[in-house]
Amino acid sequence: MNNVINTILLPFKKSKTVPITFALTILNLVLVILIQLWISFQNKVIITYDQSGDQKSQSTPLFIAMEIPLRSDGYKNCWQEENGLWGSQYDIYIHNDKDCPFVDWILEMSVPEEARIDSSWNGEYTQKSGKIVIKGNSQAFTLVIPGHNNAKMGFVLYTKELLQNCDFHLTGRFIRNPLKTRLFLTALIVLSLLTIIFIVTVVLFFLVRRQANIDNQKIESLIKLCARFIDVKDEYTIMHSSHVGYYAKKIAEKMGFNEDFQKNIYYMGMMHDVGKVLIPREILCKASNLDSKEWQEMKKHTIYGSGILEGFTTVPGIKEAALYHHERYDGTGYPLGLKGEEIPIQARIIGVADAYDAMHTNRSYRLHLSEEEILDELERNKGSQFDPKVADAMISMLKTNTLKQPEAEK
Repeated sequence: MNNVINTILLPFKKSKTVPITFALTILNLVLVILIQLWISFQNKVIITYDQSGDQKSQSTPLFIAMEIPLRSDGYKNCWQEENGLWGSQYDIYIHNDKDCPFVDWILEMSVPEEARIDSSWNGEYTQKSGKIVIKGNSQAFTLVIPGHNNAKMGFVLYTKELLQNCDFHLTGRFIRNPLKTRLFLTALIVLSLLTIIFIVTVVLFFLVRRQANIDNQKIESLIKLCARFIDVKDEYTIMHSSHVGYYAKKIAEKMGFNEDFQKNIYYMGMMHDVGKVLIPREILCKASNLDSKEWQEMKKHTIYGSGILEGFTTVPGIKEAALYHHERYDGTGYPLGLKGEEIPIQARIIGVADAYDAMHTNRSYRLHLSEEEILDELERNKGSQFDPKVADAMISMLKTNTLKQPEAEK
């Protein structure tokens, strides 16, 4: 389960582009949701429209028209009864000029007190004192007034005088389709594009990382081969370069450096003594102390190593690691006598790892030291030979028994 989680989180840990595109995608998703919620809220809002006669308001897309239709003979469809009342057909139109449909509408119109409906169509009618209330009818398809369309209904009404103007009071809801709302549609398109970009970014990340892992394996195999070639000249230092790389990586991990730095310093540790391939074997393997001339030649391995690694840019800082790993924190080292933080951090770390492995293994001139002796040497040389922070990291791992030996790793 942890492996699955780590695989999912890997692009976020290793790439800046992935979390940025992911954050933008989430922000846009939130925007889409907020717009949808706003549209849903607006769809529930009951609007009210009042109209007097045929005077259309400029602030609303709704308009109500009432007319007496013409008969086939060209006259208006109205007549006067023997009792003096006027009967007439009235057609009512509710026009919707908006893009979205108008639903749940109720139209209330004022009529004279004596008005009486004789017949009606395309709606549900309720008459009360001085009012006629009209609702849509599902069978007449007037429940919904589509966008840029109208609903037609009507009735026959008897009154003392023909109606010329009425006051109308209309309520209802506009139902907005999110896909027809420009803001929502724009946000949705952007969300889709960002989602595609995010997915492509993650896929590319894994493809690039896969290729990088293949390249790293090739580089590591080559470096291990070189390290083996370096160490084989001296039977007492076989695997020394690999050990130093391992210890340097563990120190870097303890000090909180990122994984890229840990990987690179592992390679630096394996190649730190590459210059020794140019040192004569009789000097490298001499059982007794080196004389002055031999010692001067031995110290040149740092310069030789720097020259060999001059064009090796795959591992940043590897040339400096080879050149300065014998500098001392107090400035008494070689080849340049750098002091303190003038010495690159990778060289300071490799200096401690190199010294630890030298003390921990048998050499031609002495047997390996005990753990207590090594701790004492590290403590005693903090601030003189070793960077105190680097030495403390190694000491902490030794005291807590968290520094596994390279052979035990895997």
